[in-house]
Amino acid sequence: MSTSQTALDYYDGDTLCKGVVYAPQHSNGPLPVVLVTHAWDGLVQEVHDKAKKLAEAGFIAFGIDVYGGGLILTDMSQMMPTVEPFMGDRRVLLKRMQAAVKAAKTIPNADPDRIAAMGYCFGGLCVLDLARAAGSDVKAVVSFHGSLLPNGIASSAPITAKILVLHGNDDPLVPPEQVQAFIAEMDARKANWEFTTYSGTVHAFTRPDANDPKMGALYDARADRRSWQAMLDFFGDVL
Repeated sequence: MSTSQTALDYYDGDTLCKGVVYAPQHSNGPLPVVLVTHAWDGLVQEVHDKAKKLAEAGFIAFGIDVYGGGLILTDMSQMMPTVEPFMGDRRVLLKRMQAAVKAAKTIPNADPDRIAAMGYCFGGLCVLDLARAAGSDVKAVVSFHGSLLPNGIASSAPITAKILVLHGNDDPLVPPEQVQAFIAEMDARKANWEFTTYSGTVHAFTRPDANDPKMGALYDARADRRSWQAMLDFFGDVL
């Protein structure tokens, strides 16, 4: 399926965010929109490639800019200073994500009632925070090897977005106790959730450039392929 690519600038308050939209060409009727949320390094080419694949599958894919200004990181030493404002106060992160949802509703041929989000690593945490938000406008989220840490924003309201978590069983950055705490949180808030675990798999298993066994980050072609298909099946069902 042929696709188009269009830049989409949007704002969170005074912060300019520089997103990109991939959409099927010559489609009929409003289409579901999937926010594609980047990992620690920003909206790099890998995110563009994944968004294009989603568009080829029949979705409007909106590659969002969490950091703002189109910032791309090239060194891990840049990560903590960049993510700290968002991790230190998850309300800041949620506001940034909600600005992206608002922008998604302006995309031509987008169905505002069928908005979903997916994300990798840091992006996985981002989309789970969208799902956790009371009155969320997203119907579904998918986290690929994302952090499952709670956001500290107290809420007992039921989670209405459907959730799929795709996780490496041997991920040292998301240990079993974090997994169990997340499941307990989801159950307490009456979420509709699915959790798929890939054996012999660590962090960053979908990222072809991941090659740091000492840090517990390593690409896994099998888990990459199966998790992508699991996401497509999930979105096909809920959207």
